Amino acid sequence: MIREISTHVYERRAHPEGVDWYINTFLICLDQANVFIDSGLGTQAIEEFIPYCDPKNPNILIYTHAHFDHVWGSKGTQFAKIIACEPFNTLLQEDFDRSYAYFKEIKEGEVSCVYADTLIEYKTQMGPLTFYPASGHTKDGLMIHYPEEGLLFMGDNLPDHGKGKLPELEDIEAYKKTIELAISLASKTVIGSHCDEQSSKALESIMKSLTSLHSV
Repeated sequence: MIREISTHVYERRAHPEGVDWYINTFLICLDQANVFIDSGLGTQAIEEFIPYCDPKNPNILIYTHAHFDHVWGSKGTQFAKIIACEPFNTLLQEDFDRSYAYFKEIKEGEVSCVYADTLIEYKTQMGPLTFYPASGHTKDGLMIHYPEEGLLFMGDNLPDHGKGKLPELEDIEAYKKTIELAISLASKTVIGSHCDEQSSKALESIMKSLTSLHSV
């Protein structure tokens, strides 16, 4: 299902059969580019967005991190640029074969391992979007801020729907810094890959949970 969640910002939600989670991918149609955030479980996730794109503009893909459900569809169209955060390419290489062997039954179309050609290590601007390295869930986490629409795309740094107050974490201290950064951006709406969009108040709740975790 595809719906417009803000002006020229679209969400595609897929519910794979046999698992207890769903996956959101996104398209932002800017004046200068069609910007895809993650590529889902196969090429269908990209292909179903194409009718919403301006064919005169280049397509750009941004990966929030290297987990399989965020990267499998990246041959769904031609991309002028593929952007991720270090160490995305290393993690993708390490994880692809294992993830495909285990989860191939839930693929949506063709599956490919496509690396990023632009790796970000610091805050980076692209038109009205700002990219922030945002580790915690993984080492290569990336957040996308769209201040004109009051949106912050956080990938899996927001907890999955119905699975508690915190996501799965590799590094709690790094995650705390990511949430502090997210709060400082004062976005109206925060958006995750496995949950409904939420108000920025959700970040304060996450921070309270982290504080409680540290006090135990």
